Amino acid sequence: MTRESSFATLPALVLLVFISAIPLAAQEPVVKWADGFSWGTAIINPVWGVIEAARGERPGCHLAQLAISGAVAIPTAFVLQHVVVSPRPCCAGNGMPSAHATIGMIGLAQPSPGRTFTLRMTIGFASAGTTAGLRQVANRHTAAQVLAGLALGAGGEVAGQLIRCD
Repeated sequence: MTRESSFATLPALVLLVFISAIPLAAQEPVVKWADGFSWGTAIINPVWGVIEAARGERPGCHLAQLAISGAVAIPTAFVLQHVVVSPRPCCAGNGMPSAHATIGMIGLAQPSPGRTFTLRMTIGFASAGTTAGLRQVANRHTAAQVLAGLALGAGGEVAGQLIRCD
């Protein structure tokens, strides 16, 4: 191999290095305002559930329901994020399921004295849905990841309701 032929391969080598440096799937930057608001909306249902449980006729029983709901759903979400390979759109790490969406569902099924069931469900699902939507807008999760989080949170609520307080 001559010195001239070595210099001829240099541009090809440089091009190969640049091409290999391009990520296969470009990551989207985190949208800060949506990320920040999603932290606030995720706690609306759990906080409301605690308040309503404390105001109810059997606060100990209703708080136990909430504790079971959270104990089933939240650790499961974090374990699944370490087991299921589902990259986040924004950054490193797996995002399946969205723990924010899971947490946003906890407390949804708590009775609200003086409020209709329809009103409680409307506000509760709007809150959980807003959290899920904000996680997508923030580029923290995909649609599949937030839907899985909502489903896991709903499953946690069902588990908590296995204790009957009536």
